[in-house]
Amino acid sequence: MMVKPAPKTTGRPWEAGTINLHGTILPVISMRSVLGLAASHPRLTDMLIIAPAGSGGVALWVDAMSGIEEGPYPLEAQEIPELPDPGTPGLRRMPDGLLLIHDLSLLLSRVFAVPHPGAESSGSDPNEPEEPEGPVTDIARIDLLLTERAKKIARPKTTLSEAAVAEVLKFRLAYREYALEMQYIREVILTGEITPVPGTPDYISGICVVRGEIISLVDLRVLLSIPQKGLTDLNRVIVVTDKSLSFGILADQITGIGIIELGNIVQPEPARSRYVKGVAEGQLTVLDAAALFADPKMVIEDS
Repeated sequence: MMVKPAPKTTGRPWEAGTINLHGTILPVISMRSVLGLAASHPRLTDMLIIAPAGSGGVALWVDAMSGIEEGPYPLEAQEIPELPDPGTPGLRRMPDGLLLIHDLSLLLSRVFAVPHPGAESSGSDPNEPEEPEGPVTDIARIDLLLTERAKKIARPKTTLSEAAVAEVLKFRLAYREYALEMQYIREVILTGEITPVPGTPDYISGICVVRGEIISLVDLRVLLSIPQKGLTDLNRVIVVTDKSLSFGILADQITGIGIIELGNIVQPEPARSRYVKGVAEGQLTVLDAAALFADPKMVIEDS
């Protein structure tokens, strides 16, 4: 999630500030600036990706996250003409148009050393965002919420024991937000061809092939009796695994990766489903992946 960065401590043009992550100060890198895009003010829906770089870590500020994919990817040298530095090391364009950062330390060392186009002649900070659209009160409210988020992540690690927190993948389905623990996530892919299988339960939409493996696809709208309000896209498949079993969960949109405190998960009354741990952060439904894997009906028999 996005938080309000503290003022930056260096003159590096691509640094948007710093954050205090449980006592560790990390620079916030504006990926818009790295890629030569127009700067913007932080939004509530923006995301920070914590990544290792060099001897420390950084927080990469991005607009959104769309999913998780497995490699490997080819790393042939290739210029990217639309970037400020077309030969930027550490960055490659894939055949499908995806820009792959394959060496973050190399990329950041390069962009920090190269002046932004027009920065010297303009006399202005290249990271200075344009004036925001909308009422000033809205900007002030967003700023306040981002500041509150920054205070929460600044709490010392000693108050967040490993047994008390979980890293989760958040996704949207039928206009509601759900979460699954990252330890069960194998990858996220675009929904491809789904082959229906006669005689399977209603919550099994069919099967598909993922990297040569046939997996069943689970429709949580049916499994959890979710009221269907309007059309949904179901354009993502979240492939989950417990190392011995894998299947896919259909989703409308991936909304990000976050940390939740397990002690703050509230089980509503009456309990929604045996597949639901409870609700966190007000409206985030946390699924019980272990219960899903324990159900033998989650897969289609080979026979």
